[in-house]
Amino acid sequence: MRGTQEPADRVEAGTASVALGTDGMLTPAPGVKTRFVVPRHDPFMAWSQRAAIFKDAKHPAAAKLYLNWWLSKQTQSDFYMWSVRTDVAAHQGYRPIWDYPNAHVDGFAAFMEDRSMAERFRQQLTLYVGEVTGEPSPGWLGLHPGGR
Repeated sequence: MRGTQEPADRVEAGTASVALGTDGMLTPAPGVKTRFVVPRHDPFMAWSQRAAIFKDAKHPAAAKLYLNWWLSKQTQSDFYMWSVRTDVAAHQGYRPIWDYPNAHVDGFAAFMEDRSMAERFRQQLTLYVGEVTGEPSPGWLGLHPGGR
C-alpha cells in the first residue's frame, strides 16, 4: 500500500498482519492495539526528518517560527517517537535512539543516495509482496513530475 499511514491503519484494524515502512507510537495511546517493537539485535533504520530554510524562501520569518516551534523542548517532549534533542528524555521503557547500536541513524540517507540499491530493494519487495497499490498523494506530483 502506498504511503505510511494506510498500512498502519490496516494492521490496527486487523485486516493486515504486518506493515513495512511505517512507524508507531513508542508509548501507545489508550485503546491502540498495535505496538512498535525495537529489535534487540537485528539492524533497523532510524532517522530524523530533515528540515531547512532555503536562502530564497518566500517567507523566511514564518519558516523560522515553524522550525523554532517544531524543535522546541515542549514540542519535542510531546512527540510520539524519539526526539532529536539530547535534553529530551526518551519515552518510558526506551533509551535515546543513538544508544541502540543496531539503529542505523545515518543509513537511510546513504540508502537513498544509492539509487541502484534503492531500486533493487524496491524490486525485491515487489517480488515478495507485490506491486504498490493506492493513489499517489493527492494534488502533489513531486518536484519534477515530467521526469526532468
